[in-house]
Amino acid sequence: MVFFNNAMKKCLVLILLAATARADDPAPRYQMPPTEVTATRAPREGFDLPLATAVIADVGRARPGLSLAESLRPVPGLFVANRHNLSQGDRLSMRGLGARAAFGVRGLKVLLDGIPLTMPDGQSQLNNLNLGATGRLEVLRGPSSSLYGNAGGGVLAAHTQAPAAAAWRVEPRLIAGSNGLFRAQTSLAGRTDNTHLFASLYDLRSEGYRDHADARARSLNARVGRALTAHTELTLLLHLYDAPYLFNPSSLDAETARDRPRSVRGFVVGQGAAKQVRQGQAGIRLEYRPLPALHHRASSLVLYGVGRALKNPIPGRIVELDRRAGGVRTEHEFAWAGTRLITGLDFDFQRDDRREFANEGLPEGVRVADERVFELVQYGAAQVQQEEQVWSLGPFVSLERDLGTALTATIGGRYDRYRFAVDDFFTADSQGSGVRAMSQFSPMVGVVYRWGPRVRWYAHVATAFQTPTTSELGNRPSGEGGFNPALGPERILGLETGWRQRVRWVDLEWVLYQLQVADALIPFQVEREDSEEIYFRNAGRARNRGLELSLATTPWAGLRTTLAYTFGDYVFADYEVEASGERIQLAGNQVPGVPRHRLFAALSYEMPPGLFTEVELERVGRYWANDFNGPPPGSAFFNRAYSRVDVRLGIDYRAARVFVAVDNLFDAQYNGSVVPNAFGGRFFEPAPGRTWRLGIGGRIGD
Repeated sequence: MVFFNNAMKKCLVLILLAATARADDPAPRYQMPPTEVTATRAPREGFDLPLATAVIADVGRARPGLSLAESLRPVPGLFVANRHNLSQGDRLSMRGLGARAAFGVRGLKVLLDGIPLTMPDGQSQLNNLNLGATGRLEVLRGPSSSLYGNAGGGVLAAHTQAPAAAAWRVEPRLIAGSNGLFRAQTSLAGRTDNTHLFASLYDLRSEGYRDHADARARSLNARVGRALTAHTELTLLLHLYDAPYLFNPSSLDAETARDRPRSVRGFVVGQGAAKQVRQGQAGIRLEYRPLPALHHRASSLVLYGVGRALKNPIPGRIVELDRRAGGVRTEHEFAWAGTRLITGLDFDFQRDDRREFANEGLPEGVRVADERVFELVQYGAAQVQQEEQVWSLGPFVSLERDLGTALTATIGGRYDRYRFAVDDFFTADSQGSGVRAMSQFSPMVGVVYRWGPRVRWYAHVATAFQTPTTSELGNRPSGEGGFNPALGPERILGLETGWRQRVRWVDLEWVLYQLQVADALIPFQVEREDSEEIYFRNAGRARNRGLELSLATTPWAGLRTTLAYTFGDYVFADYEVEASGERIQLAGNQVPGVPRHRLFAALSYEMPPGLFTEVELERVGRYWANDFNGPPPGSAFFNRAYSRVDVRLGIDYRAARVFVAVDNLFDAQYNGSVVPNAFGGRFFEPAPGRTWRLGIGGRIGD
């Protein structure tokens, strides 16, 4: 450990020296390019926005594409808890919001090529997000309900790789590594005078770091665009995902996670805990983008549809879900002398056919590691049969106005109306049927002051909200069907101010923020050994505030250093719970699942003829795993701080691409994630030690 800490300090010093080094030669230093952001519902220069943003390029290079943590670690304020569990996926929290997600992503609006991966109830499934085919990620940090509705934490917008510049290009790639990882991927890109095409297909197999973590998945992503006129383009998008099996090793208590991190409880194995998913999503986008002029208009129209089939044995239950969802999105931009107006309307719907049964487990002595588990797991008595529907409607408007030569103000708002309905087909008198309606108007005000051509100060005030998802509404501790009548949305008031400075090869930003959260949605489990069901309740109030700092330098073309630091103070301001027959006030306790401190530093260098090397350091401070923050001293109730170092080496020369990567170079033992408020102290999800990967690829055409 001493060797590791010393090595980490030396690597960090090396990166900081590279970040502050000054070249002695008289040649001009590399100029930081401008960064365009489209997640604001109209293209904008990110440097001039009145809120914190981040853009990540080269998402898939020398990475296996298993987790968003591979690419999003440089974003301050965003914590990606890699669960190393493909059945559950990453848990993302932005400024402390989203850490409550039992599965999928909560608190962030997620888009892929302008089409929502976030369902109308606010939950995002990232199955269709093929990181190996993603060329760019945009992040809006902070409340974004004035543009997107159910987006209390912010926005994550992914963009597929750009089409080929030449007539056609084929890129096959193979990645193999520790824990039985094998990923085969092929992409095809081409272009004619009026049409461009990009398609990517992959097949993934993994045994997983832990026992009972085997996974198999395959996906097809395709985008075809055609220019109808000089300023109008029609784009067709298709995303298909098929996971025959994704096994779930669940979480462990502190002692087991420390001494036997690869292990899994026998009860979890006996229940056949796993997931089978088939999902398809298609969309049509029509865009009108004229050349910039004194008076111009731009418009876009998006139609999309989603189909999802899920079979999910979990301890205590077997869940079957068939989902149909879709929607219409419109955006219109008008600009004239010093004024820009954006307006539009989102209409989304979701229908889930949900069936739940008691889980009688696998036959005694049977253990499988493939899709046969879904044939062998034994169904018990039916418990739930219902249809759940969500409808949402959200018109929005944003007005940006130049107030003189140095000051720009933005004001906007959105009204959202949600209707949750459930039809209970299980009970004789349909006792679980009912309707819940939720609505909110979400305004925002922002200003940007230009201190000079390369300096910006901004301030931003906004409200936001998060509705409970259908799963959160339907999971009732009483075991009844229908929706929980006591569970409501959490509401957020956010304030932030920031400073950006871009001096040729240095890009600096710092942000101060505070979020007031009312009726925060908090996960918990009940005291049952035969179930790991997660339920939700509303806390009184929470207060999240923090500091975000990012520094990127490019002293010359080929060399880049990155530094990102996050300090977050996330505490309950008013939260009473019942424990041992008495009411306990938890005001002042820290919100579980998110660290107070996180540091990321990276150094990358490219040199002719295509050689590249990347070194990344991450330090994550300790954080609590339950609302009680104890009992004290209770080391078993918090996740210990950890540090990790990743290294990648490779060559991208002409038609050949080869890389070797080592994650967690110094073999640190740590937990990549926790399950907040899990019963029995089973909070922890161990992360692998040192892992290796080798990638080989090529390029034909271009």
